[in-house]
Amino acid sequence: MASDNKSARSLDALDKDIRRLQEKAKKLEDEIDNNFSYLQQHSAALFINSLFPKKSRKEDLADEGLLGVFLQNERLSNALNKLATRAVKRVSDLVNKLIDKWID
Repeated sequence: MASDNKSARSLDALDKDIRRLQEKAKKLEDEIDNNFSYLQQHSAALFINSLFPKKSRKEDLADEGLLGVFLQNERLSNALNKLATRAVKRVSDLVNKLIDKWID
């Protein structure tokens, strides 16, 4: 009879651990979703900042002739933003697929 009581406590403890781990997994999933949302919202700026170091951004090069004019071009800026958005979306989709395969 003592064995049955111990088994019941062990099962209760396991159930508690399972619930705790499920809650933790849900929190981590929400955190990952928030991080991907942030990445998608700010991808263009992150991409531009990675292409042009701080000292060579258009604000600093506005008075530096042709390169400054080139970096201030609105069409180029829009094209780079679109390119960055597409690239980050594809990367995030790939990461989502990898996570789905890893979890399943």
